[in-house]
Amino acid sequence: MIGNLFSESWYRVAELRAGIHSAIQSHKQFFRGEMCYVLRDPFNSRFFRLSPEAYRFVMRLNPKSTVHDLWEESLRENPDDTPSQDAVIRLLSQLHLSNLLYVENSPDTEAVFERYSRTKQKELTSKIQSFLFFRMPLWDPHTWLVRYDNVTRMIFSRGGFLVWALVVFTGFWYALENPQALYQSGQGVLAPSNIFLLYICLAGLKFLHEMGHAMATRRFGGEVHTMGVMFLILTPLPYMDATSSWAFRNRWQRALVGAAGMIVELFIAALATIVWSHTGPGVINSLAFNLMFIGSVSSLLFNGNPLTRLDSYYILSDVLEIPNLAQRSREEWRYILESKILGMPDIERAASSATESFWLLSYGFASQAYRVLLSAGIALFVLDQWFEVGLIIVAISAWTWLLKPVYNLIHYLFFDPALEMVRLRAVSLAILTISLLIGLLFYVPMSNSIRAPGVIHARDYTRIHNQTPGILKEIIAPSGSVVQTDQILARLENPDLDVEILLVGAQIQESKALEIKARENRVADLKPISERIAFLGRKLDLLKDRRDKLTVRAKTNGTWIAPDLRRYLGTWAKAGAELGAILPSQDLEFVAVVSQENAYDLFELKEPQASLKFRGQSEITLPVTQFTVIPHEKDELPSMALGWYGGGDIAVEREDGLKTQESFFEARAVFHPHENLKTLHGRTGEIRIELADSSVMGQFMLFLKQLLQKRYQF
Repeated sequence: MIGNLFSESWYRVAELRAGIHSAIQSHKQFFRGEMCYVLRDPFNSRFFRLSPEAYRFVMRLNPKSTVHDLWEESLRENPDDTPSQDAVIRLLSQLHLSNLLYVENSPDTEAVFERYSRTKQKELTSKIQSFLFFRMPLWDPHTWLVRYDNVTRMIFSRGGFLVWALVVFTGFWYALENPQALYQSGQGVLAPSNIFLLYICLAGLKFLHEMGHAMATRRFGGEVHTMGVMFLILTPLPYMDATSSWAFRNRWQRALVGAAGMIVELFIAALATIVWSHTGPGVINSLAFNLMFIGSVSSLLFNGNPLTRLDSYYILSDVLEIPNLAQRSREEWRYILESKILGMPDIERAASSATESFWLLSYGFASQAYRVLLSAGIALFVLDQWFEVGLIIVAISAWTWLLKPVYNLIHYLFFDPALEMVRLRAVSLAILTISLLIGLLFYVPMSNSIRAPGVIHARDYTRIHNQTPGILKEIIAPSGSVVQTDQILARLENPDLDVEILLVGAQIQESKALEIKARENRVADLKPISERIAFLGRKLDLLKDRRDKLTVRAKTNGTWIAPDLRRYLGTWAKAGAELGAILPSQDLEFVAVVSQENAYDLFELKEPQASLKFRGQSEITLPVTQFTVIPHEKDELPSMALGWYGGGDIAVEREDGLKTQESFFEARAVFHPHENLKTLHGRTGEIRIELADSSVMGQFMLFLKQLLQKRYQF
């Protein structure tokens, strides 16, 4: 028996004569090795899960006996398995509102279900506060699904999976080939001109999403009788009712029903990616990108995240075999608070084992943290697109995650009747916890530093570029070799240039023949022909000079450094591409890229303390002996390796991989090499500059101030 045996509200249901409708069907299911029962109403496809104890009590219900008599009879026969009176009240209320229970006499029906009505009222209020969410059923798709059973079986088969996997892989490949185009297209996804197309794609894709759930439910023997429109933030979107999948005994079938919508969206997104990558700017390209964005990023971020109560939540619940995961996680946290911390007796526990308690507590913490971060991310995203709407979302988020929890805490501590016996302890612990939290956030100094990416450069080095575009055919001098001035480093080829030289040479021969003929017959044509020969001669010299420059030579003595050049053998190199560098000495320094928001703190430092770490050997830290920030903004990286195209994290323009999208400040650091660390020109790493210790809240407020100044000019 769980929780308090008796209830003050028992008199309200004690004299009821009730029973389960005769048409109700039931069958067994197993969750985490424990048996439960599922009640099903075949007329409206309503389902209800019961524990074995609750099921045995429900099966006793009949109009010939009162609820009190049946409860006492159960208590005499099975004292350890009889549900408490509170549990019976909740059970009867839920069965009644699910139309699974009929009541022969209801002397105080409104009072009987008062507690559950309050719960439903809270749910309604929560939905209204959640942007007026409600649903409107419109269509029964059962007949249509039965008609196309063959199509459903073909889609959800091994062959269907292979087709799906091939299309998704192809779409993913095309997306990887166009990272910069993806980024640029994503910047305008919420532009006013794209909103209508975005909504059309969203509504159509979500309809297919819901049809995926419906067809998967039908595939495994379930029925779907409801499809309609739900209004989310006053935006109409399709929905369907797949509750019949609860009756599936196989948890993997239930999980596949939950995943079917995302499977459909990913398939459509992959097809859209292929279309997007093969079309130019226009309506088709925009529609394809919107479908790709919604079906991949949006679908995985929301439906694919089990921390929100969408598809993956139910998949996780089925895989872990923990029904009502979110609700029970809150109940388990409440149990920890009231039973373990406040010492309240007879508190009902949601978990039935230590393993289940771990999953419930972990999920409860992770889901709340994710929802806070998601709300902040959505608010920032909308602020960037529509500032006024973003302010409204910020206000709603502040109420939801700050003001409302504070109000609920105060109301719980001072007015909740359940705390009557431990109120002083609860208030004292709350004040102590809040005081410690405030002290930790506002007054305890914490380590504070700035991290900036950078690259090792020789203090005096010469960059080597190819001056004529061509195909890199041969590397003469390997990277790391000592070279002399004018020594050949590499050779390129340009077939088009060779053809053009031959063509100009032929034109010169033709002009000379015309010149000889003009001397004999038309002397007046000699001057223009001579001028043409002179022009073609200059052009030929220029072309030959360009061909000579396809042979890359050293400009000075030193060490030739080009570690990545061999990767580009056989590829086209445009004019001006950097091939490597020649180091006349090993006098090295670290050149760091410091963002504008961090530069202010650096300019204020009098004696900065800094250290270096390098990729591949991050366990070694090198102290910096000299550090300087150059007080001049730049927009070209010291190395392509720091930008997106070189594998770095700094946003750059598409053209050359060096020009940054935002200006920055350059910092230079001198360091002592380490005997176990190869400090070579071009190696990337990170510098850490120590700032004065500051509280967590002080660092957060500085970050918030910099964010507002950078993005919104506050």
